[in-house]
Amino acid sequence: MPPRTHRETPTRRDARIHKHLAQAREYWINASLELSQRDVCQSGEKGWSSVSQLTKAVATLRGWDHYDHVAVLEAIAAVAGELPEQAEHIYRGKGAAERLHGNFYEVYMTADEAVFALADARPLLDILWDLLPDEYTGGVGFAEWVEREG
Repeated sequence: MPPRTHRETPTRRDARIHKHLAQAREYWINASLELSQRDVCQSGEKGWSSVSQLTKAVATLRGWDHYDHVAVLEAIAAVAGELPEQAEHIYRGKGAAERLHGNFYEVYMTADEAVFALADARPLLDILWDLLPDEYTGGVGFAEWVEREG
């Protein structure tokens, strides 16, 4: 099923994409920091949040609704449908992000499991990032963008 659509002005859309990208970057950086402090609960939630925010950036660009958990998952599934050659990485990343999010509520992961789940989520972030035009990415890859200062 295609994602529900959402309409907004180009100016509002642009501002929202930039906001989602800034949040995605901050959450991804903080996922590693929290994990280095052995806070698996917060690390996982930051990992999920990064995937969610980057998905919201792509959804905003495409005019898709993304205002609830289900809409974010529908957007990820729509991307997988558009990119069947990358569907395995997309769905693996989605599953890992969902486990990281669930861990926030139940705290069942070990630090090693969180490391693997974050690693499984990472290719999804790269795929989503590559769907954004250079005006948002600056023409650099996800990893380089994350490493940039401020």
